[in-house]
Amino acid sequence: WWSPLARTHREHMIHRLSAFALCCLVHALLLEPRPLQPAARAAIAAPVRSPVPLMKGKAKAAKAVKVLLTGDVKGLGKAGELVDVKPAYAENFLVSKGLGNIASKEVIARVAEEAAAAAAAAAEAKKAAVECKASLAQTFGKNGLFIECQVGPNGKLHGSVTAQDVASLIDQRANVKLDKQNIALPSISELGTYSADLKLHPEVSMKVDLVVKKNPITIS
Repeated sequence: WWSPLARTHREHMIHRLSAFALCCLVHALLLEPRPLQPAARAAIAAPVRSPVPLMKGKAKAAKAVKVLLTGDVKGLGKAGELVDVKPAYAENFLVSKGLGNIASKEVIARVAEEAAAAAAAAAEAKKAAVECKASLAQTFGKNGLFIECQVGPNGKLHGSVTAQDVASLIDQRANVKLDKQNIALPSISELGTYSADLKLHPEVSMKVDLVVKKNPITIS
């Protein structure tokens, strides 16, 4: 039989040994290499892949459509012109407001043909104006265009020289017809030499000396 003191000492030693044994067991379990599960081995062996991008670059903008304008649109074009716009703008604004229609292949071809014809006509008109300018320069370039007027005792003209007078003289002497709206004259009230501006084409113009002389036949 154990004395109370010895029994207490024995129980204390048993507790210490049990705690030590438990520590050793835990330590051994932590240090002991454990085989990996197949799934874990596969995950470690698999190569690291870069994440797949969800989107490469920005989304492409909607393809433009051709619209034949049926009305003038500020900043875009005039009626009859073919323009390129975004589909949403074409449907929600131009077409819905009656300012244009989506152009079919046939319409596009027709507009292109008309544009080519208009360009050819414009080129021909300019060529004719250049030739007309050369002809007028040959006829009036050296001495100018003479016009005779009645003069009063004070040296002032009776009446005035008008653009229509100049147009008639050019037609008679050079066989060139000009609208009076395309002839610009200064105010002419007495004899002398003046400059007449002739507009033969939007891109072709010239100046001609207009010599105002006294008509030898005096009408009293």
